[in-house]
Amino acid sequence: MRQAISKLLGLKTPQAPEKPAPAPALPMKSERAESLDNPHTIEDNSDNATRRQLVQMMLRDGLRKHGIPPGWVECRMLVVNSRSRGTGLYVRLVMRHWDMLLLTYAHAFQQQLLAAITEFEPQASDWLHGVSWELDVGNTCPYLDMPEPSVWLEVSAPVQTATVMPEVFLMPEDAITRVAVPIASSKSAPPAPGHDAEVLQDLQRMFAIRDAHLQQPVDGTPAPDFQNTEPSSRRV
Repeated sequence: MRQAISKLLGLKTPQAPEKPAPAPALPMKSERAESLDNPHTIEDNSDNATRRQLVQMMLRDGLRKHGIPPGWVECRMLVVNSRSRGTGLYVRLVMRHWDMLLLTYAHAFQQQLLAAITEFEPQASDWLHGVSWELDVGNTCPYLDMPEPSVWLEVSAPVQTATVMPEVFLMPEDAITRVAVPIASSKSAPPAPGHDAEVLQDLQRMFAIRDAHLQQPVDGTPAPDFQNTEPSSRRV
C-alpha cells in the first residue's frame, strides 16, 4: 500500500544502500516507550508521511469538488499514541476564512472527506483516530462579541402554534326560512326530467308532520300519534 500511494503521489522511494550499514544499537526499553508516548514528528518516507500525503490529497480534491476556495481550509496532522489502538494520526481541519455557509456544512464536508479516505484506503480506520476543527479566521469573522443570554433561550424554545377553534353560532328558530316545495298534481304538467313526484310527496308529508309538531304548545301534553313510516312504492 505504501509503495502504491507513494507512486500515485509522486514520492521518491528510498533506495537501498550499496553496502549494508551496521545495525544500530537497540534502544533501551524505557527510551522506546518514551518515544512511542511522545511522537511529535512524522519522519519522511514513513507510513505516517504517506498517510499524511493521502489525507492532504483527499482534502484538496474535496475542496475542488465542492467549489470551496483552497485557502479556506488547511490540514494539520498530529501523531497520537493510544493504549487501545496504538500509534495513529489525528486530522485537524483548520478553517482560515470565516464563511457561514462553510460553517453550516462543515459536518457534511467532514463526513465526505472520511468516506473518500476510506474508499481509497480501506484500512484507514486502523490508523485514523479522529477529526477535529479549529477556527483560525483572524479578522474575517464579524461576530466578535457574545450576544445576550436571551438569544439562546429564544433559539432553544420550541415553537408552539395555537390551535384556533372555529366559532359556532346558534341560529334561532324564528330565523329559519321555510321553503315551500311544489308538488305536482295529477292535473298539472308532468314533473321535470330527473325528478320523482313520489319523492316530492314524501318530502311534503315530512315537512307537514314537522310543522305540526313545532306548533304544539310545550305544556306537557303528549305529542300527536304519528303513523308508522311506510316505504313508498317507487317505480324504478
